[in-house]
Amino acid sequence: MNNPEIFRPKHPAEIDRMVAAYPLALVISAVDGEIQASPLPLVLQRDTQGEGTLIGHLSRANPQVELMRRNGRALITFSGAQGYISSSWLRERRYAPTWNYQAVHFTVDITLEEHAGAIELALQTLVSQADAPYPEPWSGAEMGPRLAELAKFIVPFRARIVATQAQFKLGQGDPQPLLDDAYAGLERYGKFELAAAMRRLHAMEASN
Repeated sequence: MNNPEIFRPKHPAEIDRMVAAYPLALVISAVDGEIQASPLPLVLQRDTQGEGTLIGHLSRANPQVELMRRNGRALITFSGAQGYISSSWLRERRYAPTWNYQAVHFTVDITLEEHAGAIELALQTLVSQADAPYPEPWSGAEMGPRLAELAKFIVPFRARIVATQAQFKLGQGDPQPLLDDAYAGLERYGKFELAAAMRRLHAMEASN
């Protein structure tokens, strides 16, 4: 990733916030010139020292499983809020349009886990996070015997994070009047998530 310092998040917790809000990742494996990539929802967990692990699972029929057996090193990418900033929104139209976005890349070492209970744990970890906002969260136990049948077709994994690159390009360096115009334009056209991400970053920077 091209990772200029100006766009690196200054607060590491913002990386975890983005991954939790946008959990669908692209998991990329490469062995001897063969490349496989799978979109997968993942859950980021950290231990007391802040070391991170991503929890997920693949279909057993996915050819990427074999690549992971041969080489556990992989790249996992997350994309957060993103969108076009039109110069037509700006009071100073001499500024060029741009594209703002949040992106996080993790280099990981993946361990496939097929021991007893690993599949149920991987499924419940994902469901617990994804269902948490709802008033009656679902549990895998509600599947009854179907859970054991489903487990036959799934390979869970843990991806230990060994390196992190993050780029939150959200208008750093822009004067406040242009930021105000960008917020207004994004909200006018329904890009509320990007506007909120930009507002949050600039509020945090102003408070430091």
